[in-house]
Amino acid sequence: MIMGIKLQQIIKRKKVDFSQLEGKIITIDAPNIIMGLFNFSYKNKIYSYEEMMTDRTQRAISHLYGILFRINFYYSKKIFPIFCFDGRISDLKRIVTKDQLNDFRFISKWYRDALKSGDRNLARYYATSKEFLWPNILLESRKLLSALGVPWLDSPASAESQCAHLVKEGIAHYSNSQDFDSLLFGCPRVIQNLSKSLRRKVQNKWNYQKIVPLSINLEQNLKRLNLDIFQLVDLAILIGTDYFPGIKGIGPKTALKLLENHHNLENIISAEKENYDFTSLDSELISYIRKIFLLPEVSNSFDDLRWDLPNKSQVFELMCEDHHLNKERVENNINKVVDNYHRCLKFFKSDQGYSTLIQKTLDAIF
Repeated sequence: MIMGIKLQQIIKRKKVDFSQLEGKIITIDAPNIIMGLFNFSYKNKIYSYEEMMTDRTQRAISHLYGILFRINFYYSKKIFPIFCFDGRISDLKRIVTKDQLNDFRFISKWYRDALKSGDRNLARYYATSKEFLWPNILLESRKLLSALGVPWLDSPASAESQCAHLVKEGIAHYSNSQDFDSLLFGCPRVIQNLSKSLRRKVQNKWNYQKIVPLSINLEQNLKRLNLDIFQLVDLAILIGTDYFPGIKGIGPKTALKLLENHHNLENIISAEKENYDFTSLDSELISYIRKIFLLPEVSNSFDDLRWDLPNKSQVFELMCEDHHLNKERVENNINKVVDNYHRCLKFFKSDQGYSTLIQKTLDAIF
């Protein structure tokens, strides 16, 4: 799993009450959140592909119920979500096969053939393979979001950079991600721990810890740390990001002190080369990573971003007909989504501070 940058020690976060998020549009780092939903529940609390919850076709299902519950939660809190998905993955970040798309196509065909032949063990083998499992989860997540009337978009590059861009452009109020990478992309405001359960599984353990929603203000943190966004990216390179493992012996506090003394990465390398091993860093790599964060590829096409009434028949088709999930349970939950959707729209209609994006949805619905 992608690690994200470790900034907990130096970034200040503030507790947020859910009432403070009413009437807000929040962008969602889809892979980050969906992975959390997918990992949240395993049979017998055993974290393994062999013990994951599957349907009779041997495919994973926890992400489907997770998204359905999560959308209902957003609407119940009068929040309008926009989901952003990863596009092209940087070669520095890629830890998968070189040709993901073809791998998925081949495995999908083999999976369908195994299912038709009645070989459940072979079908499960394909359905839980790395070439099929995660790409299929993301594909089905997009389908379910569309059926629920929730807007989503594919970023040309990373989902987090797209989330940050929507906030910077004033389309959304916050970006929601458990990682701190959004700050490196210049996201002005980030929300973490946005969960109905108010608990999160401790990594690599089956214990859960209590959580509360937390907000991060980028400008306030930069001012407190006496950094600019360029220096924050340099700090990230020193301690490790998804694109570079970092320099051994340098953590957030040490990196902060080095930047205070030397101001930028080039000066640090020149002045501290006797104390740390910088041989894995060269000017070309530094420039490339800086460009990823400071000049990210993002989409500026926002015309299709609107929230529609959930389409029950499409939800049933995916969850009940395709995955054979309990129709009564699905129907009860989709009815809750519909009810909270209308309450959410009503709240936004009465709120004079909504954005033009909300106005477009209101004009279409009312």
